Amino acid sequence: MHVPVYTEETATDAEGAHALLASAYGVGRMRFEPSGDLIFGRRRQDLGEVRVDEVQYSFLSEYDMDPLGYVLIVRMRDGEMDLLREHGPRRSFGAGDVFVCAQPDEGYHAITRTRSAQAVGLDLTLLEQACEGPVADVLRRFERGALRPELARPWRRTVDYVTDMVGAGADAAASPLVLGAAGRMLAASTIAAFTVEPDPVAGDEPAGSTQATVRRAVAFLEANPDLDLGIVEIARAAHVSVRTLQLAFRRHLDTTPMTYLRRVRLDRIRAELLLADPVGGPTVTQIAARWGFSDLGRLSSHYRRMYGESPSATLRR
Repeated sequence: MHVPVYTEETATDAEGAHALLASAYGVGRMRFEPSGDLIFGRRRQDLGEVRVDEVQYSFLSEYDMDPLGYVLIVRMRDGEMDLLREHGPRRSFGAGDVFVCAQPDEGYHAITRTRSAQAVGLDLTLLEQACEGPVADVLRRFERGALRPELARPWRRTVDYVTDMVGAGADAAASPLVLGAAGRMLAASTIAAFTVEPDPVAGDEPAGSTQATVRRAVAFLEANPDLDLGIVEIARAAHVSVRTLQLAFRRHLDTTPMTYLRRVRLDRIRAELLLADPVGGPTVTQIAARWGFSDLGRLSSHYRRMYGESPSATLRR
């Protein structure tokens, strides 16, 4: 993940629209049926492993799309799309639908009467950080049709939250910890929304969920709170699976690994605030962003609960 890069492109003729679609999404052969002035526009927020496009059409098109090498998810704002993938039946999508448009190794044929849509591209390297086991196995279980509304709503909210959090001018956009956390949040939300995991068997607790597991994980977190860490990295450092790690923390500390990491980072924030010059030194916002907190309201809530005062009160000491 990197600092957001913003681009905006517009085409007013068929040749220009085809060129933009080909460069952005690998579109091959294409047929247009103009509706008034032929216009295609795309605004992109590029975060590296995540790309969020706002796309607008004013024409009917039919085209073939080559495999992209990443997952492309479409959120239809209005209009219609008929999609025929290489493997599976033809499906139709309309306004409000959220669906996987393309798998990394899969092309498709589409007919679009889209007026506006959001297209979210996710690299496999990002999805790998949010799943246990081969990412290819997870992708094979992805929903092929439109998400049910109760699953689409939280996914849309996550996309909006991530794009707003690291938007232009936000201090959080310069923090590797915030960017990494934002990417993992979106990857985890995507996996949760598009796959259905089997329920665990009651009483099936892995043998590795012991105090030794917790000690290894805690030592790792205490030594590396400045790293861009997710649950997969913590489990790897503790030499156990993600599920075993979560069970161990729940059993022995009554918390989660990520909550424990947040406490460690809050301690680091407090230490920096106590040492900072309240007049010419770093601000609460700057220190918070360095430790992965982009939402000052949420930080203040956690901080006050732990230390009985606000971050700004600590800085003024």
